Amino acid sequence: MVLYGLIIAWFHEEGHRHLEFPERPWYWQKKEPSFADMLTTLRRRSWEDKLRDLLPNNRRLKKQIAEIIQILSLAG
Repeated sequence: MVLYGLIIAWFHEEGHRHLEFPERPWYWQKKEPSFADMLTTLRRRSWEDKLRDLLPNNRRLKKQIAEIIQILSLAG
C-alpha cells in the first residue's frame, strides 16, 4: 500500500504533466487516468531520465529511442 500511495502522490505532484493516453479507438473519451496509466507514465519518465544524458543530437535516433521507451513503459 505504501508503494501505491507513493505512485499516486508522485502522479498528483509531477506525473499528470506527462500523461499520454495510448491510442485506444474504442475508448477515445477517456479523461481520467487509471492506476495503470499512472504507472506507465512513471515508467516512461524513469526511462527518459535514465537515457537523457546518453542521447545524441541525432533527431532520427532520438525518435527511435522515444519509441523504444514507449514500448518499455507499456511492458508490465
